[in-house]
Amino acid sequence: RRLMRTKLVIRLYTQSVGNWSYPFILLAWRISQLLVPRKKVKINQLSFTLSCTNWITHFRWYTFKNKEPETIYFIDNFLNNGDVFFDIGANIGVFSIYAGKKYKDTQIISFEPEVSNLAILKENIIENKLTKQIMCYNLAISDEVGLSKLHLQDFTPGAALHTEDIGEIEFSAEGNRPIVWAEGIYRINLDYFCKETNIFPSVIKIDTDGNEDKILMGAKTILNNPNLRSIIMEMPENGSSVCESILFDSNFKKISYDKTNSRNIIWIRK
Repeated sequence: RRLMRTKLVIRLYTQSVGNWSYPFILLAWRISQLLVPRKKVKINQLSFTLSCTNWITHFRWYTFKNKEPETIYFIDNFLNNGDVFFDIGANIGVFSIYAGKKYKDTQIISFEPEVSNLAILKENIIENKLTKQIMCYNLAISDEVGLSKLHLQDFTPGAALHTEDIGEIEFSAEGNRPIVWAEGIYRINLDYFCKETNIFPSVIKIDTDGNEDKILMGAKTILNNPNLRSIIMEMPENGSSVCESILFDSNFKKISYDKTNSRNIIWIRK
């Protein structure tokens, strides 16, 4: 015990880098964790936790069961153990986490280009003990390969409606929100990613707030791969006809779902 106490003192001293107030800082961190705990989601006999540190992450936790029931339905009915699931536009990872908890043998690839969202996505993966099942990539999926920009309409971690575009834009692709910041990112297309990694999806979720048509245009080979069975995609406000044309030409068809007012459309291979 004395040896353990000595090791603890040495570790704390090393971490403090000579700051005498470090024990009080540790206490403040612990109090902050108690005051702002991770929030638990219970659904379909599953449970997991999500970071909840601002109004947007609170929204994503509190509305998880009701905001996009069609996406939960899609994961419940079209994803299987042993599949490879691509979550494109993962944000803080609510659907990646749900899929990982439901299917223990499913490989999940989560794409999220916005750095503050990625940090929370990473935290959610670690805290839910899914590090061996979910791999996250700080990449934008688009139609080209190379440097680009992500134009943000909100600085708040967990925010959405950002737009990937190499040029200068004043408003987001969806929601017509004023752009407040642009950060440098790297974009790739799905055909390139799958060729380089030798990872091929069985099921794909796409929710990128107006960039969906570019994603499909950069996935011509993957869309025609028979291993890809189904896709759920939030159809963009502009460009939905392009998306439909590409999916129809790739031998996919829409299926009916009772949430007829939703923009999330489920597509399955004919």
